[in-house]
Amino acid sequence: MAEPTPREAALTRLNATLKSNNPIIGAGAGIGLSAKSIAAGSADMLILYNSGRYRMAGRGSLAGLMPYGNANDVVVDMSSEILPLIHSMKSPPLMLAGVCASDPFRDIERFLHELKERGFDGVQNFPTVGLIDGSFRANLEETGMGYDCEIELVRQARKLGLLTTPYVFNPSEARSMTEAGADVLVAHMGLTTSGTIGAKTGKSLEQCVGDVDEIVEAARNVRREVLVLCHGGPIARPEDARFILERCAVDGFYGASSMERLPAESAIEGVTREFKGIKLGRWGCG
Repeated sequence: MAEPTPREAALTRLNATLKSNNPIIGAGAGIGLSAKSIAAGSADMLILYNSGRYRMAGRGSLAGLMPYGNANDVVVDMSSEILPLIHSMKSPPLMLAGVCASDPFRDIERFLHELKERGFDGVQNFPTVGLIDGSFRANLEETGMGYDCEIELVRQARKLGLLTTPYVFNPSEARSMTEAGADVLVAHMGLTTSGTIGAKTGKSLEQCVGDVDEIVEAARNVRREVLVLCHGGPIARPEDARFILERCAVDGFYGASSMERLPAESAIEGVTREFKGIKLGRWGCG
């Protein structure tokens, strides 16, 4: 198993990307094939979490928040499939694990050690209660299964020398995660709103500009050097990411559905239609 990249070395790599005037690109992968393709495309970070498996099985990403399996067990299983593939490549991206921080049957500190021993370079808070609102979210917070668990996850991972790239959904969470030592904040704009199984309800790109700016300002008021990426909602294609990157002081883009589900949907459907569009020649039957 490959040795994980030390946190400081990982940050040096990411900052070198910025110094070359290129955005930091992170991507979620649910299967080995998409992981290899993303790595071949020179992504800086590759994240494995349970929604990736559901997404590439044709289900919506929010399946990762439903009781369809233990999220942390799914990530360990995915790592056996994907980590050997990526670590065998010449210049692999940084490998991150999505961790369900509120798992009541998991010693999170011990689990972080296990992930590091498996060769992960860092972690992300997924599944995250940040995608939940209303009374259900309030009840999770009141009963010890809320976002504070995810903040503590980042604090513990930082102590272990793991790169931390948490999702944040508002300025308050951005401040808390930065104070906990997060290295890369991912400003989450909601479930991706494109493709055959994407959400239909969401923000506009113009709304995202203001929301991302507020998150960036809150985080950098705590620590100037914290990195911030944008993700989700209507930011689904390269032109959408360009729209945000040209208007916000962010350091890059993190894609999940946009990096594997949407490309797979369009490419597979397109090539199938091309094959179906072939006309039989003179020797065709009928």
